[in-house]
Amino acid sequence: MARKRKPNDDEQPEHSAEAPAERYDIDPAEGEGDDSGDEPIPQDTLVCALTGEFKPDKPEERVLQSFVEQLHREYQVELADMKRDVRIACQDAAGKKKTVTVGIAVYEHGKPHEVDNIIRVVVIAKANAKVSDAAVGQLDLVLSNLSEERPEVYGAWTNGKDLTFRMRTYDPATGFPVSAELNDFPAPHETLADLNDPNRRALRVAAGDSLLRAFTHCHDYLSTHGLRDEKAFWQLLYLIFAKILDEEQTKNLFFVGATERNSPEGQTRIAKRIERLFKLVKEKVSDVFDGNERLEMNERALAYVAAQLARFDLLSTDTDAKGMAFEAITSHTLKQKKGQFFTPRNVIRMMVEMVEPQAGKRVLDPACGSGGFLIVALNHARRRILAKQGCPFPDDPVQSEIKRATPQIRKYAETSLFGIDVDSDLRKAARMNMVMNGDGHGHIFNFNSLEYGVYGASESVGKSRYRTPEMELLERELGVGPGKAHGQFDYVFTNPPFGAKIPVEDPEVLSHHDLGHVWKRSARGWSRGPLQKKVAPEVLFIEACLKFLKPGTGVMALVLPNGILGNPGEQMEFVRWWLLQHGELLASVDLPAETFLPQVSVQASCVFVRRRAPSEMRLVGADGPKQRPVFMAIAETCGHGRRGEKTWQRLPDGSLNLRDVKEPDRWERDGVVHNGTRPRKNQKILDDDLPLIAKEYRRLVAEGRFT
Repeated sequence: MARKRKPNDDEQPEHSAEAPAERYDIDPAEGEGDDSGDEPIPQDTLVCALTGEFKPDKPEERVLQSFVEQLHREYQVELADMKRDVRIACQDAAGKKKTVTVGIAVYEHGKPHEVDNIIRVVVIAKANAKVSDAAVGQLDLVLSNLSEERPEVYGAWTNGKDLTFRMRTYDPATGFPVSAELNDFPAPHETLADLNDPNRRALRVAAGDSLLRAFTHCHDYLSTHGLRDEKAFWQLLYLIFAKILDEEQTKNLFFVGATERNSPEGQTRIAKRIERLFKLVKEKVSDVFDGNERLEMNERALAYVAAQLARFDLLSTDTDAKGMAFEAITSHTLKQKKGQFFTPRNVIRMMVEMVEPQAGKRVLDPACGSGGFLIVALNHARRRILAKQGCPFPDDPVQSEIKRATPQIRKYAETSLFGIDVDSDLRKAARMNMVMNGDGHGHIFNFNSLEYGVYGASESVGKSRYRTPEMELLERELGVGPGKAHGQFDYVFTNPPFGAKIPVEDPEVLSHHDLGHVWKRSARGWSRGPLQKKVAPEVLFIEACLKFLKPGTGVMALVLPNGILGNPGEQMEFVRWWLLQHGELLASVDLPAETFLPQVSVQASCVFVRRRAPSEMRLVGADGPKQRPVFMAIAETCGHGRRGEKTWQRLPDGSLNLRDVKEPDRWERDGVVHNGTRPRKNQKILDDDLPLIAKEYRRLVAEGRFT
């Protein structure tokens, strides 16, 4: 490596013609799109957050834009202090000259964009590049050629999946530059000492997809370091759970110094702290852990993964960001391998926003999987609580606002949110997901919802062979007797398991459901026949969900395959008749064919039903159960295509529909909240009808058109 030196005479300093924040020469405001430009909008492009220019939508460009967001939101780097695609003239130890382009350069605040003022650099490698000494050596070369007047400069190397932080100092004896690996670099207002002090280190509130990348990378790392895929998943979840507990109790045990994991001794110290913390986790959350769980990583792997997670403030990170990251690893490991698929977050959000669950009301998902519906319901309540407490941007709160709202958020979760799933692994994953999102209690139970209240001819409901301790636990939490959990919930949200490949065949279960029987129609109406041999689970879930609702007021929102709603045949006709007899249809939203792709191809709708009161059920003839006007919508787009790729709104001529916007730009430092707005020019609009449908439904409800 070269000695510390000034740039050669032929090296040109890098200047910025203007600060990026000044490039917005119009007053940005939300609008309906702008098609008045003189030039057509390029296809397959995105708008650079620094320059406002259109750039090819390639993996490397997406990583660069993601890192801009991380530097700005996690490290509080001003956009005006960043520049992209900066060429640095370098000289290696042998005197050979070359120019290296760094994806992002960060300059000392307010200083000209010159090489001597660079304090951070980010090297964006090709998406398929492998981490190697040679690859990361390019970053070290750049750092060694930055200003010698700075005792330390920092950099990061990433291929979009792997992320390596580096620091350059100088050997006091030789004057040669020395590079060291870090688990993070300090923000401009921080020092390396801050990162090495557990009491001073500020945790990063994850921005954009940085948490998704971290979770995925940690899972992949463990999978390639001696742990099978599913074991890697659980080991990662154990560490995430430990991290949450550490944040809640501020024990500072889930801490990794900036360079601590670089030595075997440091790895041992980290492992001891995490092992001690995990022991506390198992004692505190005994309803999730049986006490025999172990951290099975070696000390090197444990220190590595802990270092990736330690820098984040998980409790303060946006719920959707955590949800995306958690669902990504859960879906791959627990669901897809068992033929199960999670409900897209925008579908869940639409369903929750249409129903708008109120404070003090109970919510149940009787097939909760990893907890998606419950998390969105919790986030819905969080926004309401933050707004009531005066938070100006409930969708973008800072840490102190979240901390102030946390007691009420937890109280809501502890009294209002309940989930059931037959899969014990998914139950545990859902419980962890809830804790990660601020629920300190977690009413998640492990049993088959279709078996609740089932008993044989010689049994009572309290002595049924189908009865499990988890059912009893649910009843204790509700404060009701055996078999009395039915009729206790104000809202039911679920996407039940469905498909002819997993039918319900147990005669005892079928006999306790009207829809488990054969029904015949005559001039006198419907008459019950013998049991069916098998019934698709989604049919029985219609009845089970309705039973859990409070009569007269309870509302359920279900994802159902369109075959139930439209297939011919006497049995399907009876299912529809039964549903409308026992419930009042409030709304129906037909989902696009791409909604569940690329996971599974299914045509489905979201159905919203109120359970009728017994007095309504007794009415017959012209005085029979009434049906008010029904809100019906057909969603043509869901924000992604058949391969899962994002789709964007376009104008009639096929060009992208763009919008100039202002968005909140907030962070907190030393107890002071910095409020601002950030202009974003030429932003693409996700082609998703679902938020519009939810908004329109709520508008019509407010006007009294639908109730």
